[in-house]
Amino acid sequence: MAGLKLQTKSADKILYGIKFPWDDTATLIQMLGLQAASSTTNTRASSAVNLKQGVVHTSGARTETFVVDSYWTIGDKIHDGIKKAVEKDVAVGIWRMDFNEATLDASGNIASVPAEFGMAKPNGLPETEAVNNLLHANITYNIDGNTQDGVLAVAELDPQLLADGLKMFDFAHNTDIGGSTTPTSQATGTTTPTTGK
Repeated sequence: MAGLKLQTKSADKILYGIKFPWDDTATLIQMLGLQAASSTTNTRASSAVNLKQGVVHTSGARTETFVVDSYWTIGDKIHDGIKKAVEKDVAVGIWRMDFNEATLDASGNIASVPAEFGMAKPNGLPETEAVNNLLHANITYNIDGNTQDGVLAVAELDPQLLADGLKMFDFAHNTDIGGSTTPTSQATGTTTPTTGK
């Protein structure tokens, strides 16, 4: 055990993306959630065969699920898409992206990220009634078959996924703030009055 170094990963850098089967092929992957309740579960079914001198256990197929704390606003594409997927009983594309292992380009920007992909059926769409909070719900996405490992180029991801997911608390320069003439409150969606100063 000498010299063993424990390696930990930042949960903040694991994001979930979604795409619906009715989207255009050129549509980018959108952010589904910033965190998961239990992330992924990967279990194998087993059965017991009773013999005269004991029990023999045999292994069955693997079952995979993503349990994602999904965020949305009522009437947006994610909310309506999940609702439609549940009603029509169709699978959606789900990606689990680990930006802890992202590859950077020469300028230090993210070039690609490893991901797990699976077609999954959401188990439902709880209609939450949050007060002064984000609308969200833990939704279980049951993977059809097994997930596949691969790599996503940053060009395949919605820029808002990176902005909201990875840069939530990123440092800002003076040019990153301003330019809006009608500020809105994120909590209520109401316009904040501006003074003439």
